[in-house]
Amino acid sequence: MSSLAIFLILAACAVALYNWRWGVFAAITIALIQDPLRKLMPGTPGLMAMASVPVWLAMILGVLTIGELSVKRFFNQFPKLGRGMNWFGLYLIVPAFLSATYGRNTWQITILGAMIYFLVFMTLCSGWCFAVAEKNRINVLSFYAIGASIMLIGGPLQYLGWNTQYAVIGTEVMGFTWVTHRSTAAIYMIAGLFRSPDVMGWHAAMVFMIAVLMASRSRGAMRIFWIVIAIWGGVNIWLCGRRKMISMLPIFMGCHLLLVVRFREAQRWAITVGVILLVTGVGWHVVTSYVYVEGAETFYISAFHQAEGSLRRHGVRSVFTTIRQAGFLGYGMGMGQQGTHHIDADKPRLWQESGPSMLAAELGVPGMALFLVVLVYLGLTAYHVMCYTARDETFFIGAGIASILIANLTSGIVSGQIFGDPFVAILLALMAGMLLSGVRIKGSA
Repeated sequence: MSSLAIFLILAACAVALYNWRWGVFAAITIALIQDPLRKLMPGTPGLMAMASVPVWLAMILGVLTIGELSVKRFFNQFPKLGRGMNWFGLYLIVPAFLSATYGRNTWQITILGAMIYFLVFMTLCSGWCFAVAEKNRINVLSFYAIGASIMLIGGPLQYLGWNTQYAVIGTEVMGFTWVTHRSTAAIYMIAGLFRSPDVMGWHAAMVFMIAVLMASRSRGAMRIFWIVIAIWGGVNIWLCGRRKMISMLPIFMGCHLLLVVRFREAQRWAITVGVILLVTGVGWHVVTSYVYVEGAETFYISAFHQAEGSLRRHGVRSVFTTIRQAGFLGYGMGMGQQGTHHIDADKPRLWQESGPSMLAAELGVPGMALFLVVLVYLGLTAYHVMCYTARDETFFIGAGIASILIANLTSGIVSGQIFGDPFVAILLALMAGMLLSGVRIKGSA
């Protein structure tokens, strides 16, 4: 199985070098199958969690080789965003020095962190030049959503008890059993074919959001297809047992509806309302009638009751505690990245769960402030792009991507652990780039 995994990764890298646009699909494919492959490999090696990284690197090399990507052109297209990214990139020299000199072998953590930041930035720029027509953005979103929805079959199979017969389902082969006691009954979390309930829940939430977006802009049989996919994603969010994933859904639906109402005529936002009501109504009926999990309803509803307290605790208090422990400049680049526990090095023991506290631990106060500046510039730029495309059919994909990014960002304020997954961060960067590409493809739909 190890030989098969290496062969698939090398084949995907070759595809990415041959045609960098195909490489995007190859990287997504590897990311979706990496966890099942890992469970079938002796020792379930942790490096498999980064199996898609070489493919993304090959994709970046491929686009740079043919000269289709120009960072200078990207910065010229979006000067304020480019300025913010330049400031942030220059500052990264400080946390890189801190982590490289922190202790024994921590230079390896610095390299890991630098590689992830490089990939995220370059993938964002690649997403901007990826789409030369609206169908390019639709193809990527559809490919990912359909592929992920196929992999979600592991959720119901684990619910039915197949994890006791097949190592590829659940996390028993990895020595983990996920359970929470935050409700009236113990709730056993489900990972399905993925390596953790967090990962399965994130993919399920992404499938739901993309499917709702596609259903809102489709017609006839395709609209029914995407509604079914959205309901399927919602069922798997319910099964995974992670409240933060289900909390993304109302944020996405609210943002998407607000953007459509703000920029489009009543007929178009009425369709969006209808799709949302149908998906949530049928989805709720399915999970309450056919997928019974004792205590789940109380558990999930408590996420909304406790939202304000969670935001204060994870978004504010944990940041101040982190600054007191890690100092004004933090521990250094890469210290909060996924996979550092596999590196034999002298490193701090991080407990941070929320996105802001993880940023404070890794980049310090200046880095966190500059990252916020980049987010503000990105948000303003995205809004201007949507204004520019408001009367064009390309608007709907852009508004949907923006809503997905906002839902992820809001969820990350309370819990940012999933964003330590390289594929999650890179895919969201690609989507941000594709959102900005609306200025290049207006009128092509």
